[in-house]
Formats: sequence, C-alpha cells, structure tokens
Amino acid sequence: MLARSRESRKSVRRWMRRDAQVVFEGQEQLIGCIVHDISNGGARLSFTAPLAVIPRTFTLVLFKDSVQRDCELVWNDRGVVGIKFISQWFGSKSSEHVSACKNTRPRGPREPTPIV
Repeated sequence: MLARSRESRKSVRRWMRRDAQVVFEGQEQLIGCIVHDISNGGARLSFTAPLAVIPRTFTLVLFKDSVQRDCELVWNDRGVVGIKFISQWFGSKSSEHVSACKNTRPRGPREPTPIV
C-alpha cells in the first residue's frame, strides 16, 4: 500500500462534485465544467466536453450561486486542470447574473494552453 504524501497546500481543500462554467475572451458561450475540489487558493476542474485549448486566464462561474472568480491555469492533465484564483469572489446570487457573465472578460494575458 502506498503512503499518502502530506498535504502541502496553504489552505484546506474541500472535496465536492459541483457543476460550474468558465468564460474567456473569444468564447461566446459559457463552457461547462465540474469542480472536484476547491480551496481558498484554487481548484481542480474537469470539463464536460472536450476542449482543444484553454487560455491561461479565465473566469470561473459557480452556476448555483452565480458568483465568479478570475483564475489562472497552473497545470493540466488529460482534461483535468488545476487552477489558482487571482481575484476575490465577485458577482451576485441573482439568476440574471449568469447570463450577464457571457459579456464578462477576464483580465490579464491570454496564452492558450492545449488540453491533452
């Protein structure tokens, strides 16, 4: 049996399986994803549909709460990605906010990263 390595994250990770969406410049529609775990510093996501490219920065929209957070891609492995948060939570809990997210654009450089 393999020994588990000690957790080295700065904040505690919460395991979950929650539907969310991402939005980034050049993409008109929100893209579905699943949040597998989340902490104050970042999250692990997988995408519900295959993606050819994901930019280095994008906005994560938690669908149920309609709140958003700007993110930066840290790693990817066959459709599963690790992200770090580069903003605080923003947005509202109103259902109209999700449709307004289609016009939201993340700030900062956008370097596409292929998802393998």
